[in-house]
Amino acid sequence: MRDRSLPSSEGHSVLPRPPGTVREWRLADLCTGCGDCVEVCPKAIITLDEERLPVVTALEACGRCGLCADVCTRGAIELTRETRLGLERMQKSDLPEQRAV
Repeated sequence: MRDRSLPSSEGHSVLPRPPGTVREWRLADLCTGCGDCVEVCPKAIITLDEERLPVVTALEACGRCGLCADVCTRGAIELTRETRLGLERMQKSDLPEQRAV
């Protein structure tokens, strides 16, 4: 996954956005800062920045499961091909095993 760290005004990078986050110019209009993405992250690596927009504190730990996009009702984080596959994997792993009778 490409690192989408944002340049800061001081010239150093800030934390990246979650996979599937819309472009910065749309994010502020779509994201309400509800924190649903923060709550659903199984690795607890999403937080809200000072503008109450989502950032990933440890991009290398992100499993690209797609849960943050799945719960985003405003479309600020969208499912990508990669995260859609991750979400499917998670949903399959949550299903109880079917046993032959």
